[in-house]
Amino acid sequence: MRVRSRGIGIANRNKGFSMPFASVYLFNSQNRRPHTWVPSFVGMWVLLLIALWSQASWAMVSSLDGKGNFPAKYDVINRWQADGTLDILVIAEIPNADLTYQEEGRGLVGRFRMEVALQPLEGEPIIIKRNMRTAALAKSEASSRTLNQVFGIVLHDVQAREGKLRLHVYDAKSYQEGIWNQYKRRLRRSEASTYWYAENSANTDEGIALGDPLFLFLAPLTLWEPSVQAHHTSDGGRLHDYMHPSRRYGIEQDKLQAFIPVWPPKNGIRSENAEQLIAVQVTNMEMDFALNDTISMDQLGRRALHSGRAAGLFYELDINLLPAGAYRLTFAPLSGQGRAISSGFDVVWRLDRLGRHHQLQMAEGSIIFQGRELTQFRAASHSEKEVMLDRFWEEHNPDPENPVNTAFLEFQSRMAYVHQFLGGFDETGPVDDRGLVMVMLGPPDEMQREAMPMNSNEQDDAQIKVFERFAPDRESVWSKGSDPSPADSNDPYKTSSGIPMPYSQRAAGQIQGRSNSAAHNFSFELWKYDRNGRPLFDNQFSQSTMGARFLFLDRTGSGDYFLESSNTVQGEE
Repeated sequence: MRVRSRGIGIANRNKGFSMPFASVYLFNSQNRRPHTWVPSFVGMWVLLLIALWSQASWAMVSSLDGKGNFPAKYDVINRWQADGTLDILVIAEIPNADLTYQEEGRGLVGRFRMEVALQPLEGEPIIIKRNMRTAALAKSEASSRTLNQVFGIVLHDVQAREGKLRLHVYDAKSYQEGIWNQYKRRLRRSEASTYWYAENSANTDEGIALGDPLFLFLAPLTLWEPSVQAHHTSDGGRLHDYMHPSRRYGIEQDKLQAFIPVWPPKNGIRSENAEQLIAVQVTNMEMDFALNDTISMDQLGRRALHSGRAAGLFYELDINLLPAGAYRLTFAPLSGQGRAISSGFDVVWRLDRLGRHHQLQMAEGSIIFQGRELTQFRAASHSEKEVMLDRFWEEHNPDPENPVNTAFLEFQSRMAYVHQFLGGFDETGPVDDRGLVMVMLGPPDEMQREAMPMNSNEQDDAQIKVFERFAPDRESVWSKGSDPSPADSNDPYKTSSGIPMPYSQRAAGQIQGRSNSAAHNFSFELWKYDRNGRPLFDNQFSQSTMGARFLFLDRTGSGDYFLESSNTVQGEE
């Protein structure tokens, strides 16, 4: 695999980093239908937009919380180039007050090291390390929690399309607390891990494709001139002087700004006069607020797409319209074809909220602590909670001699996966029961998923497999046989001209209980672990030694899965 890399260092958003982009054009926000919906209508409009975009592929892109000895925010952005190659931009943001400085020349200078490791599903890992430094800062700047250091690494021409990313930032001027850590010269660090994925191509067969957004900070968009090439070429790179990976707005900046690459379809745009419209939605994660808009690109952008070249979208939103909280920003082609993109951001209006996100802190504590420890954790202050979490992971470090806590990194990977694909978290833990099992045991060894069961026995078979590990897989409709006759109604597992299933008393009771329920035909997932998965610490699911089984059911038909049954909770037959 041929990979080129380059380190970047931007102290307090000083200029000095560039990365080639395709031509960038401004879009006109036409505000054709801006609406703020009252809470009772938000869910309905979200469902309508999902139905509108059902033909367009889309992905959720989120920033990562760095854990360890100081807080950090990471953003991983896939950047396609005009020649079809894929670059990965990894950006980190750290508050000035959390770094250690020394007097050098005209001011205080901090030094740190960033490491990015990509482990593809196949092939050798890609590991990039870069030493960086801040510009000389005044004492007031170095102690500020509202000024940040923004820096990153670019992986060029990445051939893989899926793998695991591990991110580290080390403070080169400070060791971890404790005599042993001082003796071992273990640097203070921030670390994060996540599963990484990229499409096979920047383009789609039909419709325009939207790339990962680059969030900006105090960028002078009104002064941007798209005809000036120095703003967006490898010689200029002005766009990257304003990167904002934490995606935190409000008290720091009252305008959300983002740049989104736009790619034409593989077969070109058929109609020369077609106007490319993009629907925009801003939704509170609590589903009690939504703002909808439609934007259209200008003439330069349309010309670029019609000629087969990539264009771009600058988007700006007045944050004063939004109450504090976590939000989802979604862009999608209004035609319903192409590739949509959805990203998370935060709105903070109080200084004491600039630390670690309270919701994620509470979610992590609710997962790893139980009983009296959980009660103490919930009653503790913000800083005391951080101490409890750090102590827990130090105690569960599988190799105390290693400065990298692999158990904690794996936990971060699972948290990131749940946040991106399985509904996220609230203060009590994962919103979706699948997320809880994923964090506790890791990915299943085998998963059976039926989004739309084609046979009335599909869900019943999965229920039996939870308690009977040697139950056969009846793959086709015919192998399941016909429905039992009325005389056999007390035994739902008798079949006619089909492969028989073993009897399970526990399964029989649960199947009988929902036999007349609409949920009997709803989506379900059966997760299988050969033993007890890969628990990082003892938990309620880690005691099984003969194989864990979990049946998740979409009881309401809304896409939220609930744990219906498990042999780790209800025991074996």
